[in-house]
Formats: sequence, C-alpha cells, structure tokens
Amino acid sequence: MMNSFEIVGTPSEFARSHLFFGLIGGYDAPRKDFLYTRDYYPAYEILFITKGKGAFKHANQWIEIVEGDCVVHDMRMPHAYKTEAKDAFEMYYLVFDSIDMEHFWPKLFGEPSYSIVQNLPAVNEIRSLLEQIAELMSEQHPAYEMPLSAHIYQLLMEIFRKQRDLGGSWLTSQGTEPEPLQRARAYMDANYLEVEEVSQLAQIANLSLYHFIRQFKKQYGVTPKEYVLLKKVHHAKRLLISTSLSIGEVSMQSGFASYNAFLHAFLKVQHDSPRDFRRSLRRL
Repeated sequence: MMNSFEIVGTPSEFARSHLFFGLIGGYDAPRKDFLYTRDYYPAYEILFITKGKGAFKHANQWIEIVEGDCVVHDMRMPHAYKTEAKDAFEMYYLVFDSIDMEHFWPKLFGEPSYSIVQNLPAVNEIRSLLEQIAELMSEQHPAYEMPLSAHIYQLLMEIFRKQRDLGGSWLTSQGTEPEPLQRARAYMDANYLEVEEVSQLAQIANLSLYHFIRQFKKQYGVTPKEYVLLKKVHHAKRLLISTSLSIGEVSMQSGFASYNAFLHAFLKVQHDSPRDFRRSLRRL
C-alpha cells in the first residue's frame, strides 16, 4: 500500500486569472468503510484509481469505479465517494480550476458534468502526469505555476484522447440524463445571466412547473433556481478575479437584480463576501 499524502496549492492572483492551477493534489488510500459526500465545491477534480474498488456518485447516480478508471468531474454538482468493503480503492487525485474552465469543459466533454475513462493500464500517461503535477505543486513557488498549468492542460488533453480512442469503454452521465432536463440545463448553461423565472425553464423542458423542479432536483441534486444561482456566483467570481470592476458593477454584470441579492447569494455559496473573496486573492 502506498502512503497517503496531500498537497494544498497556493495559486497566485496571476495564476487564478490566466492559468490552470492546482488547489489540492495527492494520493489517498482510505479505510475500507470510507464514505465522503459534498454538495458543492467551486472547482474540478480528476481521480485515477490505482487499485481496489469503490463507487463514485454524481448528482443522484452511483457508478462503480475500479483499478484503471479515471474520473473527471465538475465539483459544483453534488458528489460522493465510497470504498468497497473488502477491497478499498486507492487513488491519485487533483482538484484544479481555471478562469476559463467553465467554457473549456464542454469542448472536451460535451454537456455531461462528469466523464469516466475505463480500463487503463496501471502505468500510463495520466498517472505519470498526476505524479508530476503533485511534485510541481509541492514546490510552492511562482516559478512553477507556468509548467504546472501546462501539465494540467496536457493531462486534460490526455484524458480527452483516451476517451476518444477507447470509444465504448468510457461513460458519461448523458445516457441517463432525460432529454427534457438536458434541454433545459443546456439553455440554463447558455443563458443563466438572463434566466429570471423557473416557469420559463419548465416550458423549455415541456414539463409542469412542479414536475420540472422535482425531477431536476432528483437528477442533479439541486433545484433549477439553485443551479442558476451557482452559475451566476461563479460568473461573479471570474469577474472579481480577472477585472477591476467595482463590487456593484460585478453584481449587475452577473445577472443579479440588486446588490443585496448578490451579496446574499455570494455568502450562501462562497461563505465569504465578494469584497473579502477578492481581498484574499490579493494576499496570495
């Protein structure tokens, strides 16, 4: 058994504004009764299972994961992990983000918010890149931010290539995503700044309002209103990181009807005020 370790990244404001950056990386060998759940985290994650068995949950769906599987997912959706009781998995993992990742994601993985590449050999380029990324993150020096960004980009390209080349041996949530909900979510992803009424989304899905809200929450783990709110807050965070706009201007450009509504939403999602969030980045 390989020893567990974890590295917490400290990306600079420049990295958060221009590069791919690592937030947490390492290797985990959890106990046999391990179960971890999380409703929301503002980043993306890559897992590579090196041995054992377990399961990964995204929104409302559990998927078996075994040695040789690589999972990439959007952590803004509810997710969970658990180990097989008799053969607990071990894994490399990387929590990362980029200011443009929200727009980069669909170009690689389409509409689903997670993807799994299966049946990879024990020694492969994905594992090698995760090991190299962990080494770069451990340096904790601005000089390593550019090569770290390049390695994360290369890792995403390698996952995309494996996904393409392995054809039928990779999975996404799209196959189990009902078409009416998929249609409504695609509209929300493209128009979240203008969405005001959930009834409008129910019409796009061609479902009654009550049925739409219930089915959306069941499928994705959040209500349609909460999903749009998460998208708007993420948009605001990108503006806070990459522009010198005032907090009020960020609020307006992020689709909020008032500053108070923006502040309430930001505190609910980020557990920090917009001003303190921006200030914390500048201290890095």
